[in-house]
Amino acid sequence: MGAPGWTHYLQWACLPFFLIPLVEFYLMGVGHLYARQCYEMAPDKFRHLVIQITTVGREPDLVRETIAAIRGYALAAPHEIWVVLEPGHDDRYPLADRVITVPEDFTCKAIDKARALEFARLERAACGLNSYDTKILLIDDDTLPTKAYICAAYAGDYDLCQGVTVVNRHYASRPWKHFLLSHLDNIRTRNCLIYCSCTQGITGKPLFVHGEGLCVTGLVEDKITWDHPIVASDDLVFGTNAAYAGFSWGYFHEHIQLVSPWGFKDAWRQRKRWTWGNFTAIRRRDILPLSVAVPKAAKYAMGLVSVFASGAGALCVALGITKVPPQVHAVFWTSLVAWFASYGLMGWINSGGDANRRRFARPAGKRPDARFNAFRALQVVVAMLLCVPTAVIPAFVIIGSVLTGKPKRFVTIAKTQPGA
Repeated sequence: MGAPGWTHYLQWACLPFFLIPLVEFYLMGVGHLYARQCYEMAPDKFRHLVIQITTVGREPDLVRETIAAIRGYALAAPHEIWVVLEPGHDDRYPLADRVITVPEDFTCKAIDKARALEFARLERAACGLNSYDTKILLIDDDTLPTKAYICAAYAGDYDLCQGVTVVNRHYASRPWKHFLLSHLDNIRTRNCLIYCSCTQGITGKPLFVHGEGLCVTGLVEDKITWDHPIVASDDLVFGTNAAYAGFSWGYFHEHIQLVSPWGFKDAWRQRKRWTWGNFTAIRRRDILPLSVAVPKAAKYAMGLVSVFASGAGALCVALGITKVPPQVHAVFWTSLVAWFASYGLMGWINSGGDANRRRFARPAGKRPDARFNAFRALQVVVAMLLCVPTAVIPAFVIIGSVLTGKPKRFVTIAKTQPGA
């Protein structure tokens, strides 16, 4: 018998990438169980909660809606709501406890959003809210935490903690661009349930950190600060530096609700901002230590390689150039099913929530409208049908971001539905 051909080695080389979905499905399950069973609560340890909405100021109606919703929760914990915005915008927020306009002449290493966060931190320090028993919950102008999210964040016996990002505000609603983009955002929830749940919750060494719903103690904020030379990814820099400094991390399984972009241009600008923010943080040692930057760089590399390797392997299988090794045939198909099922689950999660429930609400006293469950079932199917572009597009965003260059400013996008 002759030596094995190149197709023999190719099929085994592609196999590890084919199995990634099965590993991720396992991590999702482990992370979920850990968050449900091992998240430690100590509400009596904390005395005050500051819920801060940081905004440029271009979405005042949306911010006022968010504040009204939080007021409607009737939270038991002592709390106040701050709005931090840039000058020259509507600063009328009657339901907020404090509205802070960042002075134009305030300067620090950070710019744009991180600069605003740093100014608010200094204001808190002046008020004595920089201690271990004060919690600060940071949200953006398009995000709305559920009541359960706020309660879990406040009570968590950790220096930093956060929950699950879900894009269920206007999920799968018109126009068609937003319908598609909200489904492409399924990967955000999926990454959170897989990687955030395990690295924030189990290991306490976060691989990802999202600014929406990040909850920190005043002491952590005082020690780490937001004063870093960054344009974007302030959340990643803050959260990973805090872990590196020895502060504790927790992850809980409650939802912070987001709005997906309304158009393709905004989606591209948002992703490019995130990508370059992470690139800059990974590259510069005055932003992230090497031991923190390496795992993030490895995740980027693995994501790119896995997309193209598994794609090439699938093409070779379809063309008959190579075949799935008989020894692992069942494992391969199980992994493929797990991949589709994971995106279907994201469609079910993101199509839930109060925003979509209200779209299908019936008059009081009647049974829940079956149309709501039918809508959610349909989104499961759509999510599975779109799982290939949803998984592949982030790789092309990375490549496109490199080719088009680094943005010079913190780019914001519209959060309110056009024409609303």
